Amino acid sequence: MNILIVDDHDFVCLGLKATLLAKFTDAEVSLANNVDSALILLSSQDFDLAIVDLFMPGGKGGFSFIEEVSHSYKKLPIIVLSASENPAHIRQSIDTGAMGFMSKSDPQYVLFEAILTVLDGNIFIPKSLAGSLPDADRKHNEFALNGQSITEALTIRQLDILCCVAKGLSNKLIARELDLSENTVKVHVSAILRILQVTNRTQAGLLGQALVEPKLAIDNDRPER
Repeated sequence: MNILIVDDHDFVCLGLKATLLAKFTDAEVSLANNVDSALILLSSQDFDLAIVDLFMPGGKGGFSFIEEVSHSYKKLPIIVLSASENPAHIRQSIDTGAMGFMSKSDPQYVLFEAILTVLDGNIFIPKSLAGSLPDADRKHNEFALNGQSITEALTIRQLDILCCVAKGLSNKLIARELDLSENTVKVHVSAILRILQVTNRTQAGLLGQALVEPKLAIDNDRPER
């Protein structure tokens, strides 16, 4: 397994590298302390995982870096490792392409759980942070009874995908229709299931049926997130 760590603090990079090598003995770990170095490494090597600090110095750091990497390297899972526990930062990280988010204060076992989860193709947010996310305490029946609450809980892109799920389209067909990668669709579907608190796409599709009806049309004036 080839892992890239991107963090402008050298002691974080070195400590994280030692932790990973102790757990994953066959891993190779590369370090980058700025965005430019990270992009050079990404262009010259194949990585299985990237662990990225959220707020990096320079104009291309933060969410723009996550979005650029997730767009250019569609099959590369990204875990954001940040000192921030702001719910808005968590949600925007996932919306821009990260598959995992965890705090730098989390214990080692959370890091290992995050790695295994995203490598398996699933979204990871620690329970300690998930409870602070907007809509985390909504119940499935509230969404079922109020279509408007769905439009408030999901981003415009997630609403587009949910409508496709409600029509019975597969991830491959959704990707083709919305001009996205299949991996990006998979990431968004996982996020939709989590936010709507359902366990499979069939349940999500049933909730999404309301969105394909004209009387509950999505407000396209809402800003893309």
